[in-house]
Amino acid sequence: FGSENTRALTGEEELDQLIGLTNVKRMVRKIRAYAKRNKGSSDFNLHMCFRGNPGTGKTEVARIISRILYDAGVLGEAKLVETDSRGLLGKRVGETAPKTEEKINEAMNGVLFIDEAYGLLGSGSAANYGAEAISVLLKEMEDRRGRFCVILAGYRKEMEDLLSANPGFASRIPFMPDYTREELGEIAVAFLKKKRYEIDNDALARLLDVTEYFRQRPNFSNARTVRNILDQVILNQNLRAEDNADDSRIILDDVNDYISDEHIDLSASTPKRQIGFSLN
Repeated sequence: FGSENTRALTGEEELDQLIGLTNVKRMVRKIRAYAKRNKGSSDFNLHMCFRGNPGTGKTEVARIISRILYDAGVLGEAKLVETDSRGLLGKRVGETAPKTEEKINEAMNGVLFIDEAYGLLGSGSAANYGAEAISVLLKEMEDRRGRFCVILAGYRKEMEDLLSANPGFASRIPFMPDYTREELGEIAVAFLKKKRYEIDNDALARLLDVTEYFRQRPNFSNARTVRNILDQVILNQNLRAEDNADDSRIILDDVNDYISDEHIDLSASTPKRQIGFSLN
């Protein structure tokens, strides 16, 4: 700092300086390449979703993305406007739409980063305000496509609930990467632990083979797919251990029975590793 040779880092250089986050870095570069190639297209769409715990670098990566998209000539300004649901919602009838519009206009030509975006779901009367904010946001994401970038961020499960409750988000957010195989394994173990089950390593490996099978099919829903599979696997375990109430272990046979019951041919699937936007 202060040296004549000191210059500001480019967004790409800042990305390189982040410790770890290999998958995230690769995904950001994919976004840059997509943006450069498609910025003149009528269906150009920049919006994305970050899922992860607080303090894991989501805001920093969003700021770097704003720089990279500016450096690539995609966005007019290298700026990040950060807010949360409270920055979009009004306290009285008629306040939410103009408040949301104001925040969108502030972020125009740059990135609008909405942290804890699931707060837009709300409850009671707040749910009505949230629905209004989402309606305005979706309309502007469509009408001003390519002129600004919306990044929704928050806890994984809560973000999944938000996206499920509002199909319009899913149709407008191309950059919502799937979990990796390893992350889905962690989700499975945590789900089973909550239900007081354990799973053998070979059973978990086979379960993840099944998730790879579904990954190739339309409408793969990540954690929800895992939970749906496990609900059925648990039923198989309960049948197998019907006379042994102390048996709470999921074994390979339980998963294989699910595969057989659902007529799944794993040999028909070509597993592929997906990039996950895991920041924790």
